[in-house]
Amino acid sequence: MANWLVTVNYDDFELDKAFDTLAKIYWKNSTTNQDKGLQVKDIVYVYVTKPVSKVMYQFKVIGHADRSEYPLAQKAFWKDTSQLDSIKGYAIFEKLKKLDKASLTYESFIQQKLIPEAPIQGRRTDRDKAQDDPIRIFLEYIASKFAGETIETDYPDEAGVNSPKFSEGKKITVTVNGYERCPKARAECIAIYGNRCYVCGMSFEHTYGAFAKDFIHVHHIEPLYTIGKEYEVNPKEDLRPVCPNCHAMLHKTENGIPMNIKRLKLLYSVSLNNPLRQTFEE
Repeated sequence: MANWLVTVNYDDFELDKAFDTLAKIYWKNSTTNQDKGLQVKDIVYVYVTKPVSKVMYQFKVIGHADRSEYPLAQKAFWKDTSQLDSIKGYAIFEKLKKLDKASLTYESFIQQKLIPEAPIQGRRTDRDKAQDDPIRIFLEYIASKFAGETIETDYPDEAGVNSPKFSEGKKITVTVNGYERCPKARAECIAIYGNRCYVCGMSFEHTYGAFAKDFIHVHHIEPLYTIGKEYEVNPKEDLRPVCPNCHAMLHKTENGIPMNIKRLKLLYSVSLNNPLRQTFEE
């Protein structure tokens, strides 16, 4: 097994949305010879170019595919799909983690003298590198920042980690007990119910503009921590798309009673008559 650092052009491919939507990511393999390129079980870290300039994603290679197998759903996140025409083969990535840390920025790497002061481009791997090789040291530093972290989501049951089935709730050990989450189930939920909040009807695209298109949280109607075991999620029955505000309220209690979607919808409808609800002062 080897560690890799690869780059993604911020202006070419919407990896942030693809990560949230797709169950797997297909990535160009650097060579058709799999013995020299990305191999199964390799760990891959992705650096997002300017204006982000940060390592944000961790994947594991779980297979390979030829050009004919490239998923149509992933093409939607390319600004120019003609770039795919010359690619002969792909590595299939399983999603592991997504982080947003100052210690993983280009500026931090320069300050710590982990890399030369030049744009991060191309690919780096520690395969066959000596222990004191600068590339191995750099990749070990990146790996240490991802170690022990969970996917960063705002709420404890906002869908995240990949699973081949709709299985969720299996305990994993980090600093505290967390719960595995399935992005495929999340994507199925959004396909069924759309991107509007199921409680208040808000659309991020229509509220903030095109850059916010497709952003939404997914709420587990039955909190995972109350289940405490692995189970198979039904996206239609168990999940609902909600905005972060409503999601936060769904994790509150009212007089000690856990909030639910039906009750929160009622409270929201009553609040529409409150003349102060849109008040904003500098």
